[in-house]
This record gives sequence, C-alpha cells and structure tokens, in this order.
Amino acid sequence: MRLGVLGVGALAEALIRGVQQSEYPFEWCLSPRSAERVAQLQALSGISVAADNQKVADQCDVLLVGVRPQQVEQLAASVQLTPEHHLICLSAGVELQVLQQVFNPARVTRMTASIAVEYPGSSVFLYPANDELSAKFVAAGYGVQSFATEVQFEASMLSVCVNAWWLEQIQALAETLVAKTGMALPEAVALLARAQQESAVLLQQRPESTPVALAREIGTPGTFTARGLDHLKANQAERPWVEILSQLLTELKRS
Repeated sequence: MRLGVLGVGALAEALIRGVQQSEYPFEWCLSPRSAERVAQLQALSGISVAADNQKVADQCDVLLVGVRPQQVEQLAASVQLTPEHHLICLSAGVELQVLQQVFNPARVTRMTASIAVEYPGSSVFLYPANDELSAKFVAAGYGVQSFATEVQFEASMLSVCVNAWWLEQIQALAETLVAKTGMALPEAVALLARAQQESAVLLQQRPESTPVALAREIGTPGTFTARGLDHLKANQAERPWVEILSQLLTELKRS
C-alpha cells in the first residue's frame, strides 16, 4: 500500500517506523513539513518526500493526516481532494462529521494508537470500520479494532491511559521483587511484562471466557494466586482504577 502523509507528527512518525519494520512494509510519500523528522525517516526504505501537501495528494489516493487538531482546517485549505481520496486522520478529538466537511469530497476514517505503534504487534483503532484498511495493517503485524459508534472510538483513546497505569503498577511490583529477591530491576520488569503478555494471550485465545473467570481458573482454591485475588478483592484494589476511568469517560463525553 502507498500512503501519503500530510503532517509528519510524532504519532505518524511512530506508525511509519513500525510499519517499515514489518514483513509487509508500505510505500510512503511525506510532506516536507517537520524537516528534521522527515530527514530521519528518509533513511528508511520505501520513503519519498514531495514538494508540498498538494504534491502528496496528487501522488497518493490514501492519505494519513498527522497534524494537530487545531491545524486540520488549515491543512484542508492547502489541498484539493477528489472522491477517490481516502483520508486516515490521527488528529485527536476532531469528530468524523467535521472531518468529512473540511476534507469533502474525500472519504475519512479516524484512527488512534499509542506510541507503541512504533512496534509491530501493537494495535490501531478505527472508526468507522474499513475492511480493506484493516487487512493492510493486520498484514503488517498490527492488531486492529474498529468501533460501531464514535463515542466508543473516543473511549478507546483511554486505553492509552490504561497502558500507562499498568506500567506504573509493573514498576511497583518489580521494585518489590528486587527488594525481596535481589533480582535486577530489568529482569523483574521482563518477568512481569511476560506475565502480562500471557494474560493477553489467554484473553485472545479464550474470548468466550470473562477475565474474572480466567483469573479464578488460574487461582484455584488454596493457591497463592487465589490468596492474592481474595486480598485484592477485599481491599477493593480495582476501585481507584474504576473511579478514574469513569471520571475520564464522563469528561470525554462532555468535551
């Protein structure tokens, strides 16, 4: 697939780097803005740079929009698009209806991801669903999740927040392992990261089972796992997570 990039921001750069590491890299045509970032990306194979935004649009039917939300209208004014153009917009918080208006007559799909998108094996989130686009990213080694409503898509952005929360929990647990066993911190972090990966594998391979059911299947009565689950439940360990997630979802809905 050949993608033009209008605005090479940090997330667009991460996505380009990740895809180009995959077994099925894309071809990219970049706008010249963010000259230092563009120059670094040119060291990768499959990267070309056009003279301006319009030249990118002239060469590519599929365009990745990587500008900040407040720059979307300015970008739209700088290019003439056709019904054959398909825009993939990374600009957070700009509703699909607005994007369709400013980029008319092109088609628009919203996309979000975390900085982990620099590495194949991470995920991208789409609204609305697009089977052709999904297939290209799956082939490049990414997980793809699409949403039925824009409200759900907006909420998916909070999964990035949850990633950060998990990382802090891993740090705290790793430091406990270091203090109690003498294990090196990188070794402790790697051990806990693998445990989290195994949880993800179980959830992916056993979609008919709830997370709680899987946890209790592992934590059979009398085991250390069961003791830990009971202790966490008795102390309502999930409560601050649920509270802040609910609060952020409420704020997101108001914005």
